[in-house]
Amino acid sequence: MNVLTVILSIWALVALCAVFFIRGATPRVERPVKTNQTHASRYSIAE
Repeated sequence: MNVLTVILSIWALVALCAVFFIRGATPRVERPVKTNQTHASRYSIAE
């Protein structure tokens, strides 16, 4: 194999691993689903 092909293959592999690592390390921020409280809180002062 050509030396340039080997260097480019290694570089591509390192770049791919970096992309997968960064995607795995970033937190998945999802908005919490709002729940409507229809009943009073268990420890409410108003009760």
